[in-house]
Amino acid sequence: MSRLIFIFLINLGAYFVLRRLWPEVRTGWRRWALLAMALLSGLGFVLPWLLGRGEHGDVAGMGVPLKLFGAWWFLSAFMLLLVGGLLIPLFRRRERTPQAQGSLIPSETGSPAAVDLRRRGLLTGVGRALPLVAAGTSAGGLVAGSSGFEVRHIEVRLRGLPQALDGFRIGQITDVHVGTFIDTAYVRAAVAAMNEARVDLQVMTGDLIDDLSQLDETMAALETCRASHGMLAILGNHEHWRGLRPIRQSYEDSERRGGPVRLLVDESRVIEHAGQRLRVVGVDYPMSGRSMRAKTERMEYSARVAFKDVAPDEVVLCLSHHPDFFPFALERGARLTLAGHTHGGQVAFFGMPLFRFAFDYMLGRYRKGNGQLYVSGGTGHWLPFRIGVPAEVSIFTLRADA
Repeated sequence: MSRLIFIFLINLGAYFVLRRLWPEVRTGWRRWALLAMALLSGLGFVLPWLLGRGEHGDVAGMGVPLKLFGAWWFLSAFMLLLVGGLLIPLFRRRERTPQAQGSLIPSETGSPAAVDLRRRGLLTGVGRALPLVAAGTSAGGLVAGSSGFEVRHIEVRLRGLPQALDGFRIGQITDVHVGTFIDTAYVRAAVAAMNEARVDLQVMTGDLIDDLSQLDETMAALETCRASHGMLAILGNHEHWRGLRPIRQSYEDSERRGGPVRLLVDESRVIEHAGQRLRVVGVDYPMSGRSMRAKTERMEYSARVAFKDVAPDEVVLCLSHHPDFFPFALERGARLTLAGHTHGGQVAFFGMPLFRFAFDYMLGRYRKGNGQLYVSGGTGHWLPFRIGVPAEVSIFTLRADA
């Protein structure tokens, strides 16, 4: 219900912006067309809920097209509200100081009139162009966001890495978000990509699922892992939100069946590879309640508990959904930390995330001392909109650096 209220408010705000920039939408067929499309856009999100299939459920045949249309409309409305809301005050200031425009229409008395035709023409042009720009940008982002993932190969050079681990390969998926727009076939394809890359270890760094009705099939998809050391998984904030108990139970059931997937919650597991030990530490998401803010005290607790068995001479890989855990992992000897959560902001220009200010570590590789962090752009999404930040399955090859 909260999602529907949010969508309604965005549509309402966009309508008030649009009627200010393009007054004609308030009357005639334009008003009714806007109302009809707004109602249709909400139907894709409301229909599964009305049919008892949950907020993230699907309706066979029509559910996905309706949801994609709804996502396109919502994104267009959001952009219109954001950009139009910034423009309106500028035009209002110009209205209050018409003499600054330099193109006033003289009145019969010779004094300037309070109407600036150039400003009015500019306002009309922007008002009519802005919805088209928003709709086009949303469509392009939706196409990119719905085009699947790319397999990204990253070489990680670590000083003093034992020779036995030189060439060790790790595959990472994260932020899959099985639910509204991502199905279990997508998960199988991501796991298959790691299998094809012949990685030694697969990891899943949180936010696996939003629709718990698909939990069994999702776990079955993870169990198609063929890596020699299986798959290690951790929890993200969406596991805490959607249903921590059934999700943890599903991981436990998979392990009980002898499947290749193991869940790490503030704990570690040692892998023996070519006679060399590699310790993998997995930490819980540092949250309390439904807040997304990382809690420092929770990270301190996870660091203390999860790293308690780490020996000074061990090679340590840390899995953390939130990238802000990197300094804690580094302090306790982790050579490589793999994280997700940010989705890279899902929008970047020339490789620079648009929302880079939102996180200390937003996207890509970070180095500090003898440790490195990689923040994935995410394998899936909860909204299929990406520009410059493609969804990814990450393949890491460890290399010894002298």
